[in-house]
Amino acid sequence: MPLSFTLDNIAIKKAESGWSMMMQFVMRFLIFTVFAVGLNCACIDKVTAEPSKSIFLSEVVFFGVRSVKELKQGNNLEAGQKCVRKYFDAIPPKSYLWLTNVPSGPESAVYARRRNLVEQMVTILGENVRSEAKAFASAVPLLAEWEGMSEGPVAEAAFVDQWLRKRPETSIAPFLHLFKAHRLRAGYEAARAGHEKSLWPILARQYKKSIDKARSIANPLISCIADDIEAQTYVYLAGQGRP
Repeated sequence: MPLSFTLDNIAIKKAESGWSMMMQFVMRFLIFTVFAVGLNCACIDKVTAEPSKSIFLSEVVFFGVRSVKELKQGNNLEAGQKCVRKYFDAIPPKSYLWLTNVPSGPESAVYARRRNLVEQMVTILGENVRSEAKAFASAVPLLAEWEGMSEGPVAEAAFVDQWLRKRPETSIAPFLHLFKAHRLRAGYEAARAGHEKSLWPILARQYKKSIDKARSIANPLISCIADDIEAQTYVYLAGQGRP
């Protein structure tokens, strides 16, 4: 596969199976509606990292399922303590991020993830980015579930590229580079788990470029959260190795 094969190409190719995925999602939604109470936790776990490890800062920032309060109360924080303290200090006292919200279904889960993205960008980059943060969070193709597949995180990473091409001077670029790196890491792990041998090497190379870019950004929160991602043995699916 040529090196010029971009994330957009990957996303388009994967979209060929989109109808099948759509029908699967509809069926999952109907089942969820009937069994909402019993399936709520399982639905959320499929989009966030597998729950066996200690909580990381980047998990709170990019998944929005485990809360800031949970991070603060954690007794075994594996992220750099200095970075976590900086992050806590940056969160406004009345921020949405201090709340603990348990989504009641797929739609509310997606809404919560979009709201989390907005508030994370505002916390890390400042209140002046709120308008563009809202625009990005409302447009990025978030799903209630990734189902252990690479399509979801790869599509989100590809969307970042599209956003940056159309808005090269965007005020949220530092966060987007970090967000892209996280999604590429998740996509890589899913591709390895799914034995997508032609895909995971591409995602590994793209991830390394994106994480290096994020670590070079002057914003200390951006660079230390990038270090937090790198410190993890996995961000989504365990046992797939590092890119």
